[in-house]
Amino acid sequence: MRIAVIGPTYPLRGGISQYTTLMVENLRRRHDVMFISFEKQYPQLLFPGRTQKDESAERIEADNEPILSFSSPLSWRKAARRACEFNPRLVIFSWVNPALALHFRYISGYIKHRLPRCRIVFWCHNVVQHEHRSLGKLLSRIAFGRADHFMVTGRELERELLSLMQGVAVSVVPLPILDVFPSTPFRAEARSGLGLTEEDRVVLYFGFVRPYKGLINLLGAIPEAVRRIPSLRLLVVGEFWEEMEQYSREIERSGIDRYVTVVDSYVPNEDVPRYFNSADLVVLPYTSASASGIVKIAYAFGKPVITTTVGALPESVDDGRTGYLVPPGDPSAIARAIIEFFEQGRAGEFGRNVEEYRRRFSWERFSEVVESIGRIS
Repeated sequence: MRIAVIGPTYPLRGGISQYTTLMVENLRRRHDVMFISFEKQYPQLLFPGRTQKDESAERIEADNEPILSFSSPLSWRKAARRACEFNPRLVIFSWVNPALALHFRYISGYIKHRLPRCRIVFWCHNVVQHEHRSLGKLLSRIAFGRADHFMVTGRELERELLSLMQGVAVSVVPLPILDVFPSTPFRAEARSGLGLTEEDRVVLYFGFVRPYKGLINLLGAIPEAVRRIPSLRLLVVGEFWEEMEQYSREIERSGIDRYVTVVDSYVPNEDVPRYFNSADLVVLPYTSASASGIVKIAYAFGKPVITTTVGALPESVDDGRTGYLVPPGDPSAIARAIIEFFEQGRAGEFGRNVEEYRRRFSWERFSEVVESIGRIS
């Protein structure tokens, strides 16, 4: 089958870029895939991070044609024409940000006009962005106007999409395991490099810090947790997309500074194992969510998770076996889950369960869903 994919890849950074790249690489095992990517993505003023460029020494990349530029409609036309020349059965748009609504609407409309039998598919990592939801709904409707089919990462996103676009065709396919990072350094070396000991009980928050990701609630759980687990250590690792001041104030107010290490930076691929191999437990205290690649990175390293009952997150956790599900915005619930995990010595049991459970999140299953969409007449 001929498939065109439109979305980000290296040198653009972040989970969406990585997932789009891995989708292309896996589909290429069985299909002829064209990958159209970005020469330039968002203007810096629309990007809250420090840089859009992935400076990792260990690259996650795939052969692609970097055509699209955010501010150049001529590049949108060029990308659309290039896709039409390829004459694909499917065109898959990797969708996450409504800022690209007009771009993707133009390209999908151009392709649909010239190749009526081509199926337009949106792989939705979000349906509507977490902030500015009213505007996001409008832009998502604009972007989705020529779509024939949608892939979403969970049932909650399916419900959200169908409330926005009634009657559309939707396939639910979970995010696959993000198993692309080096395996070393192993636990002892990783911990030593971070000033941690084997006796420490290490909890990891990993990824961008944004309001909806609920880090403030995890910090609020630490005082209660350390009263029972004095060897507890929290690693907060990821670039802050908002002012750090409120978090620094909470750490100081709670008197937990000696239990918390903050690494305010985007982590290059080669350094990811240092943090996950050091951790016993990964916590995602999100107050809203679609799905999260962080769960699938944790599983790739055999780590159990605590996460909240929002979005598609509960669909990736077997509660009480591969981690714990807690209500959003509830520091005490997070603390209780941390305490139970360590006091009951669940690390080995949960780790074995993760190794078994992760098999259901395969790229083979993802590819089968794509193929089934391509067979629809």
